[in-house]
Amino acid sequence: MMSVVHITEAFEAGVLEFLRCLTGSLPDVQHTIVYGRHHIYDKAGKTFPSSITFIAWPEVNTNISPRSDLSALRHLIKILKNMQQVDIIHLHSAKAGILGRIAARQTNHKKVIYTPHGASFLRKDVPALARAAFAAVEKAASIFPARVVGVSRSEADAYKQIGIRASYVNNGKSFPQSPPKKAPGNTFTVVTTARAMRQKNPALFNTIASAFTDNDRIKFVWIGDGGERYMLSSPNITITGWLEKTEVEKKLLAGDLYISTALWEGLSYAVLEAMSMRLPLLLTGCPGNKDLVENGLNGFLFSYPAQAIDFINQYVNNHELLLAHGEASYNLLQSNFSIDQMAQGYREVYASM
Repeated sequence: MMSVVHITEAFEAGVLEFLRCLTGSLPDVQHTIVYGRHHIYDKAGKTFPSSITFIAWPEVNTNISPRSDLSALRHLIKILKNMQQVDIIHLHSAKAGILGRIAARQTNHKKVIYTPHGASFLRKDVPALARAAFAAVEKAASIFPARVVGVSRSEADAYKQIGIRASYVNNGKSFPQSPPKKAPGNTFTVVTTARAMRQKNPALFNTIASAFTDNDRIKFVWIGDGGERYMLSSPNITITGWLEKTEVEKKLLAGDLYISTALWEGLSYAVLEAMSMRLPLLLTGCPGNKDLVENGLNGFLFSYPAQAIDFINQYVNNHELLLAHGEASYNLLQSNFSIDQMAQGYREVYASM
């Protein structure tokens, strides 16, 4: 049986969901997960197949700190040296992508894959100089061999643009069958699922919502919470806080249109879940998001608030278009972002190593 060691400092959110989906869909592979953010493990670890082996990596964190990074590197080298069989090392997110490649070199492991889950040099919450520095670090780290496999075409393209070879396998997930959507009733609900933080751009969500405060039929729902929830101040926005999975599904089923105001993405599982609920998409045209919309078929991409406002008005006034785009979202999910295509994609990547 092939043995794959997954290494990540970010055992949460999209990376956590990715690892849960991937390991569950490849039961013929022996998976070991070396994880940071260890406080999340107690609950999240129980959602994985019982065959998965977990190894804590408590020294690692997402911040740059030479002392803690060196400590994390030493521990990672020790972990890899103590493992009986390692066929492939699969690194997830930026810090693991750097430390993991160095550790692989130090332990003479040559079959290494790096999946960024949102390239750091695409971040919009830092100055251009910082983004250039992140790109320089990625290029410098590439002297330690690893095959870059993005979670979307646009993530792979971003690496190619800075001179790093990359391929991609679309994120995928299996979802329960959802009922056909019905036309909106007296209320038209625009919904999103996200942590209220800079990456997800709650300020833009608020700007768009505030344009509809004079229309009490149109409501906005932010499923989630976070440090920037104070930016969601428009009176027509409901903030649900963090909900259990079944409650999130109910909110999405009750919604009419899904919006993402994100500044950058890898490929969002939250949007995939919205597609499974037959919701049309209104997304910012950032990497990751633009892979999920075929403009005018299952939704629209937008660049500034006035565009989003215009598209919402189109949907409010044209329920046939709304329902057609929602059904197209569901069909696109089945064809391009299924768990089966993801499993087959990584099976082929692992075999090619």
